[in-house]
Amino acid sequence: MADYTQRMNLEKKPKKQAAPLPAQKGSPDRSTEQSINQSTDQSIHRLTNRFNNPSSIKVMDKPRGFYITEQLNKRIDEAVRYYQETHNLKKVDRSIVVTALLDNEANWTEETLDLLLDRILNQLTSRLTNR
Repeated sequence: MADYTQRMNLEKKPKKQAAPLPAQKGSPDRSTEQSINQSTDQSIHRLTNRFNNPSSIKVMDKPRGFYITEQLNKRIDEAVRYYQETHNLKKVDRSIVVTALLDNEANWTEETLDLLLDRILNQLTSRLTNR
């Protein structure tokens, strides 16, 4: 965890800005250069914003438990084993895999949640009938 914290602290350090280049004949003018820099800065900001936002990376103080199916349990174990053996990531655990899978904005739109409705109803029915 210390490596991750060190990395986050390094990312928070202000970056040195390069001095603007003087406009030369045949080269883009300052407004084009400024537009390119602004666009690049915005793209970088979007990509790193969730890493710099403490609430998006803060881990809950105590574990949260929930019920999963035996098949899902096996899949999570297989994913952990895959990352450990294939990618030599010895510190990967179940919570890392589950968090990575769930921490995707596309999973939380109303449209995506609506696509899960049938599966959710099946889960609820299964629990109510103790199957």
